[in-house]
Amino acid sequence: MTLNRISGLVVAVFGIILLFWIIPRHTEPVDYGWLRPATLPNVTAIVVIISSIIHVIFPSGKAEFDGQLAMRAGLFFMISLAGLFLMHHVGFLIAAPLLVTVLMLLVGERRPLWLATGIVLVPLGIWSAIELLLKRSLF
Repeated sequence: MTLNRISGLVVAVFGIILLFWIIPRHTEPVDYGWLRPATLPNVTAIVVIISSIIHVIFPSGKAEFDGQLAMRAGLFFMISLAGLFLMHHVGFLIAAPLLVTVLMLLVGERRPLWLATGIVLVPLGIWSAIELLLKRSLF
């Protein structure tokens, strides 16, 4: 089995875990409204599963394992987990700009306008949409 097929299989299993375990346990069931809270995550998980199964059946290109790139991805994952931990303890409006700052600087973004947009406007927009418009808690 090639690395391409293995990656497709891993992503398909992750999609199945999302669909049958994570999404049902972490979305609020409601009986009103035209769009249930689990609808969009379920559709997304189904698309991930179908896409990865297609990738397993018809792999394209050549996949190579790059240890340095994997370590960098692991670093981003660990920073994201730290950001979630921080959000849980100090709130979204404090933790999100800190997380975005670290990630943007880590990927090499140095332009002031883009930094200001990512650090201030994007978290504020997310918070406004979720907390104010949808009346849902971010943590």
